Amino acid sequence: MNLLLISAILLSFGSSAAIFLRKKNKTTADTVLAIWLIFLGLDYLRSYFIFEKDILFLLGFGYTLPALNAPFLFVYVYFLTSPKAKFNPKKLLHLIPFVLYNLYLASFLYFKSPAERYEFFHETSLADRPLLFKIFEGLMIIIMPVYVVGIVRYLRKHLQDLRNRFSCRDKIDLSWVNYLLISVVVLWTVIIVTKIVTGYYNDMKYNDTLLTMYYFELIIIVIIGYFGFHQEVILGKFYDPHIKDKQVKKYSSSGLSEDGADLARTKLINFMDQEKPYLISDLTLDKLSEMVHIPAHHISQVINDKLDKNFYEFVNHYRVKEVKRLIEENHGEKYTLLTIAHVSGFNSKSTFNSIFKKYTHLTPKEYMNQVNLRN
Repeated sequence: MNLLLISAILLSFGSSAAIFLRKKNKTTADTVLAIWLIFLGLDYLRSYFIFEKDILFLLGFGYTLPALNAPFLFVYVYFLTSPKAKFNPKKLLHLIPFVLYNLYLASFLYFKSPAERYEFFHETSLADRPLLFKIFEGLMIIIMPVYVVGIVRYLRKHLQDLRNRFSCRDKIDLSWVNYLLISVVVLWTVIIVTKIVTGYYNDMKYNDTLLTMYYFELIIIVIIGYFGFHQEVILGKFYDPHIKDKQVKKYSSSGLSEDGADLARTKLINFMDQEKPYLISDLTLDKLSEMVHIPAHHISQVINDKLDKNFYEFVNHYRVKEVKRLIEENHGEKYTLLTIAHVSGFNSKSTFNSIFKKYTHLTPKEYMNQVNLRN
């Protein structure tokens, strides 16, 4: 256990230092992540001194640190998806449960001797503890699932925005955050169930089973540290989530008449057919707007209302058509499928395969084999 706690401490503080000192083009999200990792490290450091060195004067202090994990995760995801957003003091409201719990513990526990604090945590039963303490403990149990639900809903909106503005979501759709959320939910569930089964909430004594949960937490720290360090500045200069983009079927005040929409549709399709902007792998709604000289919200309206697609589907439909054309002309198999995909605007093999199959119901290889058989 000694080695495990030391590893967690070093990973937490080391990942934070790497973000602060070595990551280029740091964002507000990076700062939030680095600070979060520091608090994780402090929690492990506290556990190390208490459980491995028997420094009991720390008992109780830092007991509420895990209550910060859910708010930190939410704020981190927020700034990942809002790269232009500045830190708003309102975000500090997420700290209210943590602050209130600490104020409560300070009122009757923090200023007691280590022996008295030890007696409270280890010699009393659940029934003997104050009602407000039990309420705060219950709040600590539900805070993580509440935040996870909020993050999932927020990420769904983020993905919808991406589909209306970007033709390629690789490296910006935060798919790794979904894996992180799954890991957090699994860990939270295992810890709560284990604490209930082992009777922790009654005697509040750690045992070997509970301490092994640190192994799972260590894995999560590795996930957070690695992907957080390598996460690029997403969405770039062409995206601001605070600009209200009128979504599908909600363009009544856009200023674009029915005839104007038809003209914009014709101009847009002609431009796509003749200039082939979809070959640009990082094409965005705003880039296309600059190229075709049609306001971005008008393009979005035309694609959604007139073509019944979002921007992502609209552009990748053209890319699939280009891939099919190149496969038809690739009789001698001079080019690999991956080369054809890149030439057609795809910059990810996995994305290319999934989108191509969605539109053709065949894998690229299956389609190529059919073409070869016909020829």
